[in-house]
Amino acid sequence: MSLESGRKLGLTASLITVIMPIIMVISLVFFIFSIIAAIPTGPNPVPVPTTFSPLPFFGLIITIALAGIISFVGIILFIVAMHRLAEYYNEPGIFKNTLYAFILNIVGGFVVAAIEIVLLVASIGSIQSIVSTPQVSTPSAFNPLFTQLIVEFIAVFAVALVFGIVSAVLYMRAFNKLAEKSGVGTFRTVGLLYLIGTVVPIGGILVWVAWILAAIGFHSLKPSSTSTFAYSTPQATAPSIAQKRYCPYCGRENRANAVYCGFCGKQLP
Repeated sequence: MSLESGRKLGLTASLITVIMPIIMVISLVFFIFSIIAAIPTGPNPVPVPTTFSPLPFFGLIITIALAGIISFVGIILFIVAMHRLAEYYNEPGIFKNTLYAFILNIVGGFVVAAIEIVLLVASIGSIQSIVSTPQVSTPSAFNPLFTQLIVEFIAVFAVALVFGIVSAVLYMRAFNKLAEKSGVGTFRTVGLLYLIGTVVPIGGILVWVAWILAAIGFHSLKPSSTSTFAYSTPQATAPSIAQKRYCPYCGRENRANAVYCGFCGKQLP
């Protein structure tokens, strides 16, 4: 499998992962400023509903949706790139760890979503039971519910964190194996930053920086001497000049393996 194709796909995937958050942040800032600009000012302000336009809101939703789709495409390109690099360097661990991490992210997302739905339904049922009972529907009656919501939030966050850490460890192992086989040490830093960024509270910035370094690493990939096979062509050996034997009796030349002289017939020493 070509190193060049894996390198280009990895570089493209990394750039997509770096650029998409920037586009989303710019869209969010533009949306906020459009809302602020729609608020009337002056001595006789016009009511907000007459000047507010829903276009910025729909533009933000469309931008986020497109950015999400493009980001998912970038993840697929990254997986394909790691598969091709794994075949080029003859190291299955590069692709397997990447694939396992991707599958774990999907499974973790479904698990967290299912837990959130179950807890939300349970919370709605608790609220309805409190509201439907007038004698207990006091502010103090909602205190246990608030405590339950906080505990549920911590539980969901812990489950998501466990899935994220295990996935980050797998990604780090994939990057470490790629660094080992390619000789590009930047990938080790990528894996470490990705893992730290998954654990710390403001780790999104570290993960974003990790993908910048990943783009640099993919751009730095060069053909490896260990991945190509050099076939040595057997060199023809010059025919050895046979030693000549001379007969001590008649002085004639004979073959090297001659036992008797071909001219005088005497035995050669």
